[in-house]
Amino acid sequence: MTTLTRSASLTDYEHVAHSVGLDPFRMLRLARLPPKVLIDPNMMISADSVGWLLEESARLSGHEAFGLLLAETRSLGNLGMLALAIREEPTLRAAVQFFARYMRLHNAGVQLRLDDAGDVALLHIGVNTQGHGVWRQAVEMTTGIVLRTLRVLAHDTFRPAKISFTHERPASLAVHRRVLGTAIEFSQECNAIVCRSRDLDSPIPAADPVLNREMKRLLDMQLASLRDEPTQRARQIVRMLLPSGLCSVDRVAQHLGTHRRTLNRQLAAEGENVTTIINAVRAELAEEYLANSERKLYEVAELLGFSSACELSRWFRGQFGKTPSDWAAHYRESKATAGPISRK
Repeated sequence: MTTLTRSASLTDYEHVAHSVGLDPFRMLRLARLPPKVLIDPNMMISADSVGWLLEESARLSGHEAFGLLLAETRSLGNLGMLALAIREEPTLRAAVQFFARYMRLHNAGVQLRLDDAGDVALLHIGVNTQGHGVWRQAVEMTTGIVLRTLRVLAHDTFRPAKISFTHERPASLAVHRRVLGTAIEFSQECNAIVCRSRDLDSPIPAADPVLNREMKRLLDMQLASLRDEPTQRARQIVRMLLPSGLCSVDRVAQHLGTHRRTLNRQLAAEGENVTTIINAVRAELAEEYLANSERKLYEVAELLGFSSACELSRWFRGQFGKTPSDWAAHYRESKATAGPISRK
């Protein structure tokens, strides 16, 4: 099933594309998106196509921060109905939890999860796509948009402790520092906005609890109308559990609050099972991690839940038909020499 996003995710794409020397309408054709997405923010379009468009725009223009250039121009109103409700949340923590619950009404291709670890809180940012590969532009754009939203809600007083990304450091950090600040780390274990827990308890001025309840009632009705997809929820849990080395059918079912037989029955209706989902998510993450030349093989093994680099290599060869080192070398070679990517 296609993952959908509002076309508002491409707000200002035409202007930014022109500014870096691209023909925005040609790029839309390559991504198989209609020109109308640039004028109608409420069209539901493929999140995969948007992710591909951002990556290809960055590659062809040579601007590694293309996604952040889009995030830089966003306003709270870009979120549509979500904007009306989120500004009525009582605190930044409540706003983050709101984002995590209702984001799929705006963009089902984005996953947010808040983890409190004592004095520190991590807002994890994930991209839910059907294709493999590195989606750094979508991750960076989402990070920029979420950070800008929190700053607007806090009247520009919110400052994260740091921003972490799993991908490699770009050649230039000028745009990253302008949009995200100076505390940015690359080649980390997760994509996240890291902040002090107490900062999330900051109140949002002028929040109206009555209006908040009414807006949430309307949004909950929209959520209820969406098909509940066990596969997508299982994928989210698998991504969370893999680094722990404790990702199993029972664990996934436990985190979803159901029995393994019930979960497998629900997944079977979609032609899936937990084992195939674990393998598919591992394959996606393996490509993402190996694309980063700074990562050691044993680090990738740990992040994917393997006990050793040898175990990872055996699994990888069975999955991809080559060793992780050969795959990484081929990836960097193709990235350096490839022409425009085919959309077949």
